[in-house]
Amino acid sequence: MVLQNVSTEVTIPEALLHTIISMAIVFSVLILISFIIFLLKFVPMLLSREKKQKTEIRTTPTQAPASPGKAPSGAPTDDTQLVAVITAAIAAQMEEKTGVPTAPDGLVIRSIKKRTFSI
Repeated sequence: MVLQNVSTEVTIPEALLHTIISMAIVFSVLILISFIIFLLKFVPMLLSREKKQKTEIRTTPTQAPASPGKAPSGAPTDDTQLVAVITAAIAAQMEEKTGVPTAPDGLVIRSIKKRTFSI
């Protein structure tokens, strides 16, 4: 069997065509990947919507029983433990900030305001 020496020469226009086709394929795949990544931010919203629908189906229209630790809405509540915990936390924060021990019984809390911090 005789082997023939066949050389395939690629011309410059053919090489440019191969380059353009290859680059088009690569960029189209990159655009597809970026579109998929863009769509991933909507997945948590879809999952939370499904969870809401499941919880709405499980809940019944009857009134939920009052929790045993809470007082009825019309009765005054005793918040002495809550005030004691908040006072102790403030005293600890003041001691940490200033370095001087602060007695919690010497603090007077006039009002407590909830602040929201944005990060």
